[in-house]
Amino acid sequence: MSVQGIKRDLYLKSKFGTIKNADSIYKRIENEGRLINIYFQFNKIKIIPNSFLSHKLLAYAFKKKKQPQVLELLFYQYFIEGSDLSNLDALIQISKQTNIHDEKIKNYLISNQDNENLIREQEQAKNMGIKGVPCFIFNKEFVVSGAQTKESFIKIIHSLSPYE
Repeated sequence: MSVQGIKRDLYLKSKFGTIKNADSIYKRIENEGRLINIYFQFNKIKIIPNSFLSHKLLAYAFKKKKQPQVLELLFYQYFIEGSDLSNLDALIQISKQTNIHDEKIKNYLISNQDNENLIREQEQAKNMGIKGVPCFIFNKEFVVSGAQTKESFIKIIHSLSPYE
């Protein structure tokens, strides 16, 4: 994917065949989210971002012991506010909101520092069968992609149980 991301409509058509197919899937996710007071706003998303810089921001946040807070705000900004997370200014704003911002962060994000490690992690994920999010890994060997129902998780967990 290009550094600037891709327009959402183009992405949805390439991934799901038609916007109508995508809408039915996203509607199910919206409905499941509402059950636990998460109000996804997929209609606000105009760009599917290249997430590489977001991963760099998370690596930076890890060093500052703030990775969970940054991850939560990344998800909120994307899924609720529709922010373009391939935009450097949006990521800088998230760093400020989570109190990890300092004079080094912009240079870090645009530098090559940690790029090799992140690319290796990306390759490892790809080799495990991870193609997108959400993705769940069980026992470091079973990969389940896409939104799943609670019942699906229960079946998976029971199938892995040594006591069954």
